[in-house]
Amino acid sequence: RGGEEVLYFFDQKSRRIVEAPRKSLALEGVIPALEGEYEVETLKGKVKVRPVFEFLKDKLRDYTPNKASRITGVAPQLIEDLAVKFATARGVVNIHNMQWGKHYHGDLVQRSQILLWALCGHFGRKGASFNVVAPLVPDTSFATTQSQGGEMLKRAEAVDPRVLSWREQGYTDEMIMLEYITEAYFKGSICNPTMLYLLHSGLLDIASKHGNWDPCLKRPIEEYLSESLKKGWQLAVPPLGKEPRIIIEHGGDFLRRSRTSRELLNTLLPKLKLLVAIDMYMINTALHSDYVLPVAGSYDRYEVAMGMASFPYLQPAARVVEPLYESKTDWAVYVLLAKKIEEKAKARGITSFKDAKGLERRLDNLYHQVTSGGLYTEDDSEIVTRDYFSNASNLEKMEWEEFKDKGYAAFTAVGIIMPEMACDIVPGEPIVPLTNHIIKKQPYPTYCRRMQFYIDHDWFLELGEELPTHKDVPKMGGDYPIQLTGGHARWSVHAAWKDSPILLRLQRGEPIMFMNAKDAQARGIEDGDYVEVCNDIASIQIKAAVSAAARPGQAIIYHDWLNFQFKGRRHFKELMP
Repeated sequence: RGGEEVLYFFDQKSRRIVEAPRKSLALEGVIPALEGEYEVETLKGKVKVRPVFEFLKDKLRDYTPNKASRITGVAPQLIEDLAVKFATARGVVNIHNMQWGKHYHGDLVQRSQILLWALCGHFGRKGASFNVVAPLVPDTSFATTQSQGGEMLKRAEAVDPRVLSWREQGYTDEMIMLEYITEAYFKGSICNPTMLYLLHSGLLDIASKHGNWDPCLKRPIEEYLSESLKKGWQLAVPPLGKEPRIIIEHGGDFLRRSRTSRELLNTLLPKLKLLVAIDMYMINTALHSDYVLPVAGSYDRYEVAMGMASFPYLQPAARVVEPLYESKTDWAVYVLLAKKIEEKAKARGITSFKDAKGLERRLDNLYHQVTSGGLYTEDDSEIVTRDYFSNASNLEKMEWEEFKDKGYAAFTAVGIIMPEMACDIVPGEPIVPLTNHIIKKQPYPTYCRRMQFYIDHDWFLELGEELPTHKDVPKMGGDYPIQLTGGHARWSVHAAWKDSPILLRLQRGEPIMFMNAKDAQARGIEDGDYVEVCNDIASIQIKAAVSAAARPGQAIIYHDWLNFQFKGRRHFKELMP
Protein backbone atom coordinates (compact mmCIF):
# COMPACT_ATOMS: atom_id res chain seq x y z
CA ARG A 1 0.00 0.00 0.00
CA GLY A 2 1.06 3.61 -0.19
CA GLY A 3 3.46 5.23 -2.63
CA GLU A 4 6.85 4.23 -3.91
CA GLU A 5 8.54 6.02 -1.03
CA VAL A 6 7.10 3.56 1.51
CA LEU A 7 9.62 0.88 2.44
CA TYR A 8 9.29 -2.23 4.59
CA PHE A 9 11.05 -4.53 7.07
CA PHE A 10 10.42 -8.14 7.87
CA ASP A 11 9.88 -8.00 11.63
CA GLN A 12 11.46 -11.04 13.28
CA LYS A 13 9.35 -10.47 16.38
CA SER A 14 5.89 -10.47 14.76
CA ARG A 15 7.06 -12.61 11.80
CA ARG A 16 5.44 -10.31 9.26
CA ILE A 17 6.24 -7.48 6.88
CA VAL A 18 5.86 -4.05 8.54
CA GLU A 19 6.14 -0.53 7.23
CA ALA A 20 9.46 1.16 8.04
CA PRO A 21 8.84 4.21 10.28
CA ARG A 22 9.43 7.48 8.44
CA LYS A 23 9.21 10.00 11.27
CA SER A 24 11.85 8.41 13.49
CA LEU A 25 14.69 5.92 13.32
CA ALA A 26 13.49 4.40 16.60
CA LEU A 27 12.28 0.87 15.89
CA GLU A 28 9.77 0.71 18.79
CA GLY A 29 10.30 -3.00 19.40
CA VAL A 30 10.54 -4.02 15.73
CA ILE A 31 13.50 -6.31 14.94
CA PRO A 32 14.28 -5.95 11.21
CA ALA A 33 15.57 -9.07 9.53
CA LEU A 34 18.92 -8.59 7.83
CA GLU A 35 19.02 -12.04 6.28
CA GLY A 36 16.65 -14.57 4.77
CA GLU A 37 13.98 -14.70 2.08
CA TYR A 38 10.29 -13.95 2.62
CA GLU A 39 7.04 -14.21 0.71
CA VAL A 40 4.97 -11.06 0.32
CA GLU A 41 1.45 -10.57 -1.00
CA THR A 42 1.33 -7.74 -3.56
CA LEU A 43 -1.30 -6.37 -5.91
CA LYS A 44 0.19 -8.59 -8.58
CA GLY A 45 0.30 -11.72 -6.44
CA LYS A 46 2.87 -13.29 -4.17
CA VAL A 47 6.56 -12.48 -4.61
CA LYS A 48 9.69 -13.48 -2.74
CA VAL A 49 11.79 -10.68 -1.25
CA ARG A 50 15.15 -10.41 0.50
CA PRO A 51 16.59 -7.68 2.78
CA VAL A 52 19.23 -5.43 1.26
CA PHE A 53 21.88 -7.02 3.48
CA GLU A 54 21.44 -10.26 1.56
CA PHE A 55 22.23 -8.44 -1.69
CA LEU A 56 25.28 -6.90 -0.02
CA LYS A 57 26.57 -10.32 1.08
CA ASP A 58 26.24 -11.55 -2.50
CA LYS A 59 28.19 -8.51 -3.68
CA LEU A 60 30.99 -8.89 -1.15
CA ARG A 61 31.64 -12.53 -2.01
CA ASP A 62 33.32 -11.25 -5.15
CA TYR A 63 35.73 -9.04 -3.20
CA THR A 64 38.33 -11.41 -1.75
CA PRO A 65 41.62 -10.08 -0.36
CA ASN A 66 43.40 -11.65 -3.31
CA LYS A 67 41.21 -9.81 -5.83
CA ALA A 68 41.55 -6.55 -3.89
CA SER A 69 45.31 -7.04 -3.89
CA ARG A 70 45.41 -7.32 -7.66
CA ILE A 71 43.47 -4.04 -7.94
CA THR A 72 45.35 -2.05 -5.29
CA GLY A 73 48.83 -3.55 -5.21
CA VAL A 74 48.50 -4.05 -1.43
CA ALA A 75 49.39 -7.50 -0.06
CA PRO A 76 46.35 -9.73 0.77
CA GLN A 77 47.56 -10.33 4.33
CA LEU A 78 47.87 -6.61 4.97
CA ILE A 79 44.31 -6.10 3.70
CA GLU A 80 43.05 -8.83 6.06
CA ASP A 81 44.97 -7.40 9.03
CA LEU A 82 43.57 -3.93 8.41
CA ALA A 83 40.03 -5.31 8.08
CA VAL A 84 40.30 -7.12 11.43
CA LYS A 85 41.71 -4.04 13.17
CA PHE A 86 39.01 -1.86 11.67
CA ALA A 87 36.18 -4.20 12.67
CA THR A 88 37.39 -4.84 16.23
CA ALA A 89 38.50 -1.29 17.09
CA ARG A 90 36.48 0.54 19.74
CA GLY A 91 36.22 3.42 17.32
CA VAL A 92 37.58 4.76 14.04
CA VAL A 93 37.54 8.42 13.00
CA ASN A 94 37.87 9.68 9.45
CA ILE A 95 38.45 13.23 8.28
CA HIS A 96 36.85 13.19 4.86
CA ASN A 97 37.96 15.92 2.49
CA MET A 98 36.34 17.09 -0.72
CA GLN A 99 38.62 15.28 -3.14
CA TRP A 100 36.57 12.22 -4.15
CA GLY A 101 33.71 14.24 -5.57
CA LYS A 102 36.16 15.61 -8.14
CA HIS A 103 37.05 12.15 -9.46
CA TYR A 104 35.25 9.95 -11.95
CA HIS A 105 33.58 7.15 -9.91
CA GLY A 106 34.27 9.27 -6.81
CA ASP A 107 30.70 8.68 -5.61
CA LEU A 108 31.37 4.93 -5.55
CA VAL A 109 34.47 5.50 -3.42
CA GLN A 110 32.54 7.66 -0.96
CA ARG A 111 29.62 5.23 -0.74
CA SER A 112 32.07 2.38 -0.09
CA GLN A 113 33.82 4.28 2.69
CA ILE A 114 30.57 5.20 4.43
CA LEU A 115 29.32 1.62 4.09
CA LEU A 116 32.47 0.36 5.84
CA TRP A 117 31.96 2.76 8.75
CA ALA A 118 28.29 1.76 9.01
CA LEU A 119 28.96 -1.99 8.98
CA CYS A 120 31.42 -1.58 11.86
CA GLY A 121 29.29 0.86 13.88
CA HIS A 122 31.81 3.70 13.83
CA PHE A 123 29.21 6.47 13.80
CA GLY A 124 27.82 9.02 16.19
CA ARG A 125 30.10 8.86 19.23
CA LYS A 126 33.39 10.34 20.39
CA GLY A 127 36.24 8.44 18.82
CA ALA A 128 33.98 6.83 16.23
CA SER A 129 32.71 9.15 13.51
CA PHE A 130 32.81 9.98 9.84
CA ASN A 131 33.81 13.64 9.65
CA VAL A 132 33.36 15.80 6.59
CA VAL A 133 35.40 18.97 6.17
CA ALA A 134 32.24 21.04 6.14
CA PRO A 135 32.01 24.84 6.49
CA LEU A 136 30.44 26.32 9.60
CA VAL A 137 28.55 29.53 8.88
CA PRO A 138 27.21 32.24 11.20
CA ASP A 139 23.42 31.89 11.36
CA THR A 140 22.04 35.37 10.84
CA SER A 141 19.31 37.20 8.98
CA PHE A 142 21.25 40.45 9.38
CA ALA A 143 20.87 43.31 6.90
CA THR A 144 21.03 42.33 3.25
CA THR A 145 22.90 39.06 3.66
CA GLN A 146 20.98 36.00 2.61
CA SER A 147 19.64 34.42 5.78
CA GLN A 148 21.20 31.12 6.69
CA GLY A 149 19.80 27.82 7.96
CA GLY A 150 17.74 28.17 11.11
CA GLU A 151 16.95 31.86 10.63
CA MET A 152 15.62 31.11 7.15
CA LEU A 153 13.44 28.30 8.52
CA LYS A 154 12.01 30.56 11.23
CA ARG A 155 10.92 33.06 8.61
CA ALA A 156 9.65 30.33 6.27
CA GLU A 157 7.45 28.81 8.98
CA ALA A 158 5.70 32.14 9.36
CA VAL A 159 4.87 32.65 5.68
CA ASP A 160 5.00 29.28 3.91
CA PRO A 161 2.08 26.91 4.67
CA ARG A 162 4.05 24.00 3.22
CA VAL A 163 6.39 24.00 6.20
CA LEU A 164 3.61 22.93 8.58
CA SER A 165 2.59 20.17 6.18
CA TRP A 166 6.18 18.99 5.90
CA ARG A 167 6.51 18.94 9.67
CA GLU A 168 3.41 16.76 9.93
CA GLN A 169 4.99 14.34 7.47
CA GLY A 170 8.07 14.06 9.67
CA TYR A 171 10.37 16.33 7.69
CA THR A 172 13.47 17.41 9.62
CA ASP A 173 15.18 20.79 9.20
CA GLU A 174 17.63 19.19 6.75
CA MET A 175 14.79 17.83 4.62
CA ILE A 176 13.02 21.19 4.50
CA MET A 177 16.23 22.99 3.55
CA LEU A 178 16.83 20.45 0.78
CA GLU A 179 13.28 21.11 -0.49
CA TYR A 180 14.05 24.83 -0.75
CA ILE A 181 17.45 24.21 -2.37
CA THR A 182 15.89 21.83 -4.91
CA GLU A 183 13.12 24.34 -5.60
CA ALA A 184 15.67 27.12 -6.14
CA TYR A 185 17.59 24.90 -8.56
CA PHE A 186 14.54 24.04 -10.67
CA LYS A 187 13.49 27.68 -10.75
CA GLY A 188 16.87 28.47 -12.26
CA SER A 189 18.06 30.48 -9.26
CA ILE A 190 21.03 28.12 -8.94
CA CYS A 191 23.02 27.24 -12.03
CA ASN A 192 24.64 23.82 -12.35
CA PRO A 193 27.92 24.60 -14.14
CA THR A 194 28.13 21.02 -15.45
CA MET A 195 24.99 21.64 -17.50
CA LEU A 196 26.40 24.99 -18.67
CA TYR A 197 29.64 23.36 -19.79
CA LEU A 198 28.01 20.33 -21.43
CA LEU A 199 25.23 22.13 -23.28
CA HIS A 200 26.74 25.51 -24.06
CA SER A 201 30.52 25.11 -23.91
CA GLY A 202 31.32 22.26 -26.28
CA LEU A 203 32.01 19.52 -23.74
CA LEU A 204 29.10 17.34 -24.88
CA ASP A 205 30.53 17.32 -28.41
CA ILE A 206 33.87 16.07 -27.07
CA ALA A 207 32.17 13.41 -24.96
CA SER A 208 30.06 12.28 -27.91
CA LYS A 209 33.10 11.89 -30.17
CA HIS A 210 34.84 9.75 -27.58
CA GLY A 211 32.03 7.62 -26.18
CA ASN A 212 34.37 4.64 -25.86
CA TRP A 213 36.40 6.22 -23.05
CA ASP A 214 34.18 4.63 -20.40
CA PRO A 215 33.55 0.95 -21.18
CA CYS A 216 31.01 0.74 -18.33
CA LEU A 217 28.48 3.03 -20.02
CA LYS A 218 25.70 1.12 -21.72
CA ARG A 219 24.58 4.00 -23.94
CA PRO A 220 26.06 7.16 -25.45
CA ILE A 221 26.44 9.97 -22.91
CA GLU A 222 24.05 12.23 -24.86
CA GLU A 223 21.25 9.69 -24.32
CA TYR A 224 21.68 9.89 -20.55
CA LEU A 225 21.73 13.68 -20.68
CA SER A 226 18.64 13.83 -22.89
CA GLU A 227 16.71 11.49 -20.60
CA SER A 228 17.77 13.46 -17.54
CA LEU A 229 16.53 16.74 -19.02
CA LYS A 230 13.33 15.20 -20.38
CA LYS A 231 12.38 13.65 -17.04
CA GLY A 232 13.25 16.78 -15.08
CA TRP A 233 16.17 15.30 -13.15
CA GLN A 234 18.38 18.12 -14.37
CA LEU A 235 17.75 21.65 -15.61
CA ALA A 236 19.36 23.35 -18.59
CA VAL A 237 20.53 26.85 -17.59
CA PRO A 238 20.33 28.76 -19.87
CA PRO A 239 17.44 26.77 -21.38
CA LEU A 240 18.04 24.87 -24.61
CA GLY A 241 17.67 27.21 -27.55
CA LYS A 242 19.04 30.17 -25.58
CA GLU A 243 22.68 31.12 -25.35
CA PRO A 244 24.50 32.41 -22.27
CA ARG A 245 25.09 36.13 -22.66
CA ILE A 246 26.59 37.51 -19.43
CA ILE A 247 28.89 35.88 -16.87
CA ILE A 248 30.12 37.66 -13.76
CA GLU A 249 32.95 35.69 -12.17
CA HIS A 250 33.79 36.28 -8.51
CA GLY A 251 36.58 34.26 -6.93
CA GLY A 252 36.27 31.16 -9.09
CA ASP A 253 38.42 31.57 -12.24
CA PHE A 254 36.37 29.11 -14.29
CA LEU A 255 38.57 29.60 -17.37
CA ARG A 256 41.44 28.08 -15.40
CA ARG A 257 39.74 25.62 -13.10
CA SER A 258 37.32 24.01 -15.55
CA ARG A 259 38.28 20.78 -17.27
CA THR A 260 38.83 21.00 -21.02
CA SER A 261 39.29 24.74 -20.47
CA ARG A 262 40.48 25.38 -24.04
CA GLU A 263 37.07 24.26 -25.31
CA LEU A 264 35.40 26.86 -23.08
CA LEU A 265 37.59 29.53 -24.65
CA ASN A 266 36.71 28.37 -28.15
CA THR A 267 32.98 27.68 -27.66
CA LEU A 268 31.56 29.53 -24.65
CA LEU A 269 33.50 32.79 -24.85
CA PRO A 270 32.29 33.80 -28.37
CA LYS A 271 28.66 33.49 -27.18
CA LEU A 272 29.06 36.04 -24.40
CA LYS A 273 28.22 39.71 -24.77
CA LEU A 274 29.82 40.54 -21.44
CA LEU A 275 32.35 38.85 -19.15
CA VAL A 276 33.25 40.50 -15.85
CA ALA A 277 35.87 39.27 -13.38
CA ILE A 278 35.81 40.35 -9.73
CA ASP A 279 38.99 39.13 -8.09
CA MET A 280 42.11 40.08 -6.15
CA TYR A 281 44.44 38.56 -8.77
CA MET A 282 44.82 38.94 -12.52
CA ILE A 283 43.38 35.47 -12.98
CA ASN A 284 43.00 33.73 -16.33
CA THR A 285 39.30 34.64 -16.55
CA ALA A 286 40.26 38.27 -15.96
CA LEU A 287 42.68 38.14 -18.89
CA HIS A 288 39.71 37.38 -21.17
CA SER A 289 37.19 39.70 -19.46
CA ASP A 290 35.64 42.92 -20.74
CA TYR A 291 35.87 44.44 -17.26
CA VAL A 292 38.04 43.56 -14.27
CA LEU A 293 36.95 44.86 -10.88
CA PRO A 294 39.95 44.59 -8.54
CA VAL A 295 39.17 43.33 -5.05
CA ALA A 296 41.30 44.22 -2.03
CA GLY A 297 43.68 41.54 -0.84
CA SER A 298 43.29 39.35 2.22
CA TYR A 299 45.15 41.76 4.51
CA ASP A 300 43.57 44.90 3.07
CA ARG A 301 40.09 44.52 4.58
CA TYR A 302 37.96 43.39 7.50
CA GLU A 303 36.18 40.07 7.18
CA VAL A 304 35.51 36.83 9.02
CA ALA A 305 37.06 33.53 7.96
CA MET A 306 34.71 30.61 7.49
CA GLY A 307 34.87 28.02 10.26
CA MET A 308 35.25 24.32 9.58
CA ALA A 309 33.92 21.25 11.36
CA SER A 310 37.50 20.23 12.16
CA PHE A 311 38.16 23.69 13.66
CA PRO A 312 34.84 25.02 15.02
CA TYR A 313 35.77 28.67 15.44
CA LEU A 314 35.07 31.85 13.53
CA GLN A 315 38.16 33.99 13.05
CA PRO A 316 38.43 37.72 12.27
CA ALA A 317 40.74 39.15 9.66
CA ALA A 318 41.69 42.74 10.39
CA ARG A 319 42.88 45.30 7.87
CA VAL A 320 46.65 45.67 8.05
CA VAL A 321 47.15 48.02 5.11
CA GLU A 322 44.83 50.16 3.04
CA PRO A 323 43.60 48.64 -0.25
CA LEU A 324 46.19 49.20 -2.96
CA TYR A 325 45.57 51.42 -5.97
CA GLU A 326 41.94 51.18 -7.22
CA SER A 327 41.06 47.93 -5.44
CA LYS A 328 37.95 47.85 -3.27
CA THR A 329 36.47 45.52 -0.69
CA ASP A 330 33.89 43.03 -1.97
CA TRP A 331 31.23 44.99 -0.09
CA ALA A 332 32.25 48.26 -1.77
CA VAL A 333 32.24 46.65 -5.22
CA TYR A 334 28.63 45.54 -4.92
CA VAL A 335 27.39 48.73 -3.29
CA LEU A 336 29.04 50.89 -5.97
CA LEU A 337 27.64 48.64 -8.70
CA ALA A 338 24.14 49.05 -7.23
CA LYS A 339 24.60 52.82 -7.05
CA LYS A 340 25.78 53.07 -10.67
CA ILE A 341 23.06 50.76 -12.04
CA GLU A 342 20.41 52.83 -10.25
CA GLU A 343 21.93 56.04 -11.60
CA LYS A 344 22.04 54.75 -15.19
CA ALA A 345 18.50 53.34 -14.97
CA LYS A 346 17.11 56.68 -13.78
CA ALA A 347 18.93 58.52 -16.54
CA ARG A 348 17.23 56.23 -19.08
CA GLY A 349 13.82 56.45 -17.39
CA ILE A 350 13.84 52.75 -16.44
CA THR A 351 12.37 52.13 -13.01
CA SER A 352 12.02 48.33 -13.13
CA PHE A 353 12.39 45.24 -15.29
CA LYS A 354 11.08 41.68 -15.39
CA ASP A 355 13.60 38.96 -14.63
CA ALA A 356 13.77 35.54 -16.31
CA LYS A 357 11.03 34.23 -14.00
CA GLY A 358 8.70 37.12 -14.82
CA LEU A 359 9.15 38.84 -11.45
CA GLU A 360 9.15 42.63 -11.38
CA ARG A 361 12.50 43.96 -10.11
CA ARG A 362 12.90 47.61 -9.12
CA LEU A 363 15.97 49.54 -10.18
CA ASP A 364 15.10 52.99 -8.89
CA ASN A 365 15.88 52.02 -5.26
CA LEU A 366 18.62 49.44 -5.80
CA TYR A 367 21.19 51.24 -3.65
CA HIS A 368 18.59 51.56 -0.91
CA GLN A 369 17.91 47.81 -1.02
CA VAL A 370 21.55 46.75 -0.93
CA THR A 371 22.53 49.09 1.92
CA SER A 372 19.59 48.32 4.24
CA GLY A 373 17.91 51.62 3.54
CA GLY A 374 21.16 53.58 3.46
CA LEU A 375 22.27 52.30 6.86
CA TYR A 376 25.64 51.33 5.42
CA THR A 377 27.78 52.96 2.75
CA GLU A 378 30.45 51.51 0.51
CA ASP A 379 33.07 52.56 3.09
CA ASP A 380 31.47 50.61 5.94
CA SER A 381 32.89 47.14 5.32
CA GLU A 382 34.12 46.82 8.92
CA ILE A 383 30.75 47.92 10.32
CA VAL A 384 28.97 45.42 8.07
CA THR A 385 31.33 42.67 9.24
CA ARG A 386 30.85 43.70 12.87
CA ASP A 387 27.06 43.60 12.64
CA TYR A 388 27.13 40.30 10.77
CA PHE A 389 29.18 38.85 13.63
CA SER A 390 27.12 40.49 16.38
CA ASN A 391 23.79 39.27 15.01
CA ALA A 392 24.82 35.63 14.61
CA SER A 393 22.72 33.29 16.73
CA ASN A 394 25.19 30.39 16.79
CA LEU A 395 28.38 32.05 18.08
CA GLU A 396 29.55 32.73 21.61
CA LYS A 397 28.67 36.31 22.48
CA MET A 398 31.35 38.95 22.81
CA GLU A 399 31.99 42.51 21.72
CA TRP A 400 33.51 43.14 18.32
CA GLU A 401 36.73 44.62 19.73
CA GLU A 402 37.10 41.65 22.07
CA PHE A 403 36.57 39.29 19.13
CA LYS A 404 39.28 41.05 17.12
CA ASP A 405 41.65 41.01 20.09
CA LYS A 406 40.98 37.38 21.05
CA GLY A 407 41.16 36.14 17.47
CA TYR A 408 38.33 33.61 17.50
CA ALA A 409 34.79 32.90 18.67
CA ALA A 410 33.47 29.39 19.20
CA PHE A 411 30.43 28.12 17.32
CA THR A 412 27.61 27.09 19.63
CA ALA A 413 25.44 25.42 16.99
CA VAL A 414 25.76 24.19 13.42
CA GLY A 415 23.72 27.11 12.08
CA ILE A 416 23.17 26.53 8.39
CA ILE A 417 21.51 23.16 8.05
CA MET A 418 24.06 20.64 6.81
CA PRO A 419 23.24 16.94 6.38
CA GLU A 420 26.95 16.14 6.81
CA MET A 421 26.87 17.51 10.37
CA ALA A 422 23.42 16.85 11.94
CA CYS A 423 24.61 17.34 15.52
CA ASP A 424 24.70 19.72 18.44
CA ILE A 425 27.86 21.68 19.17
CA VAL A 426 29.11 22.01 22.73
CA PRO A 427 31.92 24.60 22.94
CA GLY A 428 35.12 22.97 24.14
CA GLU A 429 33.93 19.49 23.15
CA PRO A 430 34.78 17.67 19.91
CA ILE A 431 32.17 17.77 17.17
CA VAL A 432 30.58 14.36 16.62
CA PRO A 433 28.62 14.35 13.33
CA LEU A 434 25.27 12.57 12.84
CA THR A 435 24.35 12.30 16.53
CA ASN A 436 20.96 13.76 15.63
CA HIS A 437 20.37 10.48 13.81
CA ILE A 438 22.33 8.02 15.94
CA ILE A 439 21.25 9.34 19.36
CA LYS A 440 18.10 11.41 18.76
CA LYS A 441 16.83 9.02 16.05
CA GLN A 442 15.97 11.78 13.59
CA PRO A 443 15.52 10.33 10.09
CA TYR A 444 18.15 10.98 7.42
CA PRO A 445 17.27 13.25 4.47
CA THR A 446 17.45 10.28 2.08
CA TYR A 447 14.81 8.58 -0.02
CA CYS A 448 14.23 5.83 2.57
CA ARG A 449 14.99 8.18 5.51
CA ARG A 450 17.76 5.86 6.65
CA MET A 451 21.38 5.33 5.72
CA GLN A 452 20.81 4.16 2.18
CA PHE A 453 23.30 1.98 0.35
CA TYR A 454 21.01 0.28 -2.17
CA ILE A 455 19.80 2.67 -4.88
CA ASP A 456 17.27 1.10 -7.24
CA HIS A 457 17.17 3.99 -9.70
CA ASP A 458 17.09 2.78 -13.32
CA TRP A 459 20.55 4.17 -14.13
CA PHE A 460 22.20 2.68 -11.05
CA LEU A 461 20.72 -0.71 -11.88
CA GLU A 462 21.76 -0.37 -15.53
CA LEU A 463 25.35 0.48 -14.57
CA GLY A 464 25.61 -2.11 -11.79
CA GLU A 465 25.98 0.57 -9.13
CA GLU A 466 22.87 -0.14 -7.04
CA LEU A 467 25.32 -1.08 -4.26
CA PRO A 468 28.80 0.41 -3.77
CA THR A 469 31.19 -1.31 -6.15
CA HIS A 470 34.66 -0.96 -7.61
CA LYS A 471 35.21 0.29 -11.12
CA ASP A 472 38.58 0.90 -12.69
CA VAL A 473 39.49 4.42 -13.69
CA PRO A 474 38.47 4.73 -17.36
CA LYS A 475 41.09 5.86 -19.85
CA MET A 476 39.58 9.29 -20.26
CA GLY A 477 41.32 11.15 -23.04
CA GLY A 478 42.39 8.00 -24.87
CA ASP A 479 44.25 4.72 -24.44
CA TYR A 480 47.75 5.81 -23.44
CA PRO A 481 50.42 4.15 -21.27
CA ILE A 482 50.76 7.01 -18.76
CA GLN A 483 47.95 8.02 -16.39
CA LEU A 484 47.98 11.67 -15.31
CA THR A 485 46.97 12.32 -11.70
CA GLY A 486 47.02 15.37 -9.46
CA GLY A 487 47.70 16.41 -5.91
CA HIS A 488 47.39 19.30 -3.48
CA ALA A 489 50.14 21.88 -3.67
CA ARG A 490 52.54 22.55 -0.81
CA TRP A 491 53.70 26.04 -1.76
CA SER A 492 50.39 27.87 -2.19
CA VAL A 493 46.78 28.02 -1.05
CA HIS A 494 45.07 26.76 -4.17
CA ALA A 495 46.30 29.28 -6.77
CA ALA A 496 46.86 32.13 -4.29
CA TRP A 497 50.53 33.20 -4.18
CA LYS A 498 51.41 30.63 -6.85
CA ASP A 499 53.29 33.28 -8.79
CA SER A 500 55.11 34.63 -5.72
CA PRO A 501 58.86 34.75 -6.53
CA ILE A 502 59.72 33.88 -2.92
CA LEU A 503 57.62 30.72 -2.95
CA LEU A 504 58.65 29.77 -6.48
CA ARG A 505 62.29 29.71 -5.28
CA LEU A 506 61.35 26.83 -2.98
CA GLN A 507 60.66 24.62 -6.00
CA ARG A 508 61.50 24.56 -9.71
CA GLY A 509 59.98 28.00 -10.31
CA GLU A 510 57.60 26.86 -13.06
CA PRO A 511 55.08 24.09 -13.78
CA ILE A 512 56.56 20.60 -13.45
CA MET A 513 55.30 17.08 -14.02
CA PHE A 514 56.64 14.29 -11.84
CA MET A 515 57.25 10.97 -13.59
CA ASN A 516 58.83 7.66 -12.67
CA ALA A 517 62.50 7.04 -13.55
CA LYS A 518 61.67 3.89 -15.54
CA ASP A 519 59.13 5.75 -17.68
CA ALA A 520 61.55 8.61 -18.20
CA GLN A 521 64.44 6.34 -19.16
CA ALA A 522 62.28 4.42 -21.67
CA ARG A 523 61.51 7.72 -23.42
CA GLY A 524 64.98 9.25 -23.22
CA ILE A 525 63.78 11.93 -20.80
CA GLU A 526 66.11 13.43 -18.20
CA ASP A 527 65.23 15.50 -15.16
CA GLY A 528 64.62 19.11 -16.21
CA ASP A 529 63.75 18.35 -19.84
CA TYR A 530 60.75 20.01 -21.43
CA VAL A 531 58.30 17.36 -22.62
CA GLU A 532 55.14 17.38 -24.67
CA VAL A 533 52.19 15.75 -22.93
CA CYS A 534 49.28 14.89 -25.19
CA ASN A 535 46.10 12.84 -25.44
CA ASP A 536 43.09 12.73 -27.79
CA ILE A 537 41.93 16.26 -26.99
CA ALA A 538 44.95 18.48 -26.26
CA SER A 539 48.69 18.79 -25.76
CA ILE A 540 50.80 20.89 -23.39
CA GLN A 541 54.50 21.48 -22.76
CA ILE A 542 55.88 21.16 -19.26
CA LYS A 543 59.17 20.49 -17.48
CA ALA A 544 59.71 16.89 -16.31
CA ALA A 545 60.84 16.06 -12.79
CA VAL A 546 62.05 12.47 -12.47
CA SER A 547 60.92 11.18 -9.10
CA ALA A 548 60.35 7.98 -7.15
CA ALA A 549 57.13 9.58 -5.85
CA ALA A 550 55.40 8.62 -9.11
CA ARG A 551 54.60 4.97 -9.77
CA PRO A 552 55.49 3.42 -13.13
CA GLY A 553 52.74 4.41 -15.55
CA GLN A 554 51.82 7.50 -13.51
CA ALA A 555 52.54 11.20 -13.93
CA ILE A 556 51.66 13.88 -11.35
CA ILE A 557 50.93 17.57 -11.89
CA TYR A 558 50.00 19.44 -8.74
CA HIS A 559 46.80 21.35 -9.05
CA ASP A 560 47.49 25.05 -8.72
CA TRP A 561 49.63 26.22 -11.64
CA LEU A 562 48.33 29.25 -13.52
CA ASN A 563 47.68 29.40 -17.26
CA PHE A 564 50.28 32.06 -18.03
CA GLN A 565 53.00 29.94 -16.40
CA PHE A 566 52.74 27.36 -19.23
CA LYS A 567 54.17 27.77 -22.69
CA GLY A 568 51.50 29.24 -24.93
CA ARG A 569 49.22 29.34 -21.86
CA ARG A 570 48.29 25.71 -22.62
CA HIS A 571 47.17 24.70 -19.12
CA PHE A 572 47.13 21.08 -17.95
CA LYS A 573 43.35 21.24 -17.37
CA GLU A 574 43.03 21.20 -21.16
CA LEU A 575 44.01 17.51 -21.06
CA MET A 576 41.15 16.66 -18.68
CA PRO A 577 37.85 15.75 -20.37
